[in-house]
Amino acid sequence: MRIVQVVTLVSPDGAYGGPVRVAQNQSMELSKRGHQVQVFAGARGAVDPSYFGPGVSTRLFKARRIIPGTGFAGLCAPAMLPSLWRALKDADVVHLHLARDLVVLPAALLCLIRGTPFVVQTHGMIDESEKKLAKILDRLLTLRVLRASQRCFWLTPEEQTSLGVLMGAGHRTLERLVNGVPLADVEMVGGRSG
Repeated sequence: MRIVQVVTLVSPDGAYGGPVRVAQNQSMELSKRGHQVQVFAGARGAVDPSYFGPGVSTRLFKARRIIPGTGFAGLCAPAMLPSLWRALKDADVVHLHLARDLVVLPAALLCLIRGTPFVVQTHGMIDESEKKLAKILDRLLTLRVLRASQRCFWLTPEEQTSLGVLMGAGHRTLERLVNGVPLADVEMVGGRSG
């Protein structure tokens, strides 16, 4: 399969945390299994192009803050969009590491326009919110993306409940996905490996 992954921010200090590590582990494993994997992400600072592993095509684009005081939500990577648009033409599926930000939400919009199937993994970042920006983004795009996804992956029961409330009753694309981590090659007592 030809798989595209999109994540908000890659940086040398790992500022975006878990979603990047999950995208990295998924991409490496998918590549090992013979899939063609491309990762698109906003970037801040010098990042090693092989960050997502051997065999994974990594496309990093400068992340800019366009809304001050909004943390990651105010980031965008406008130079990413034309390249992603071209990649979507040949993609079998897109995995969006979805948050309320201006990197991944525009990527989701491109998937909707292009008609490319996509799944979303929210990493606990999308839940009920009273923040004005969150409510605006939800009304304009987030809910449409969640409802249009082929699968909406959750990790914890709390995340499942929040997504269910946001998406509305009867939505059947919610599915549990545990965080993939590489198996350790550990030497056990008595010479057995695990």
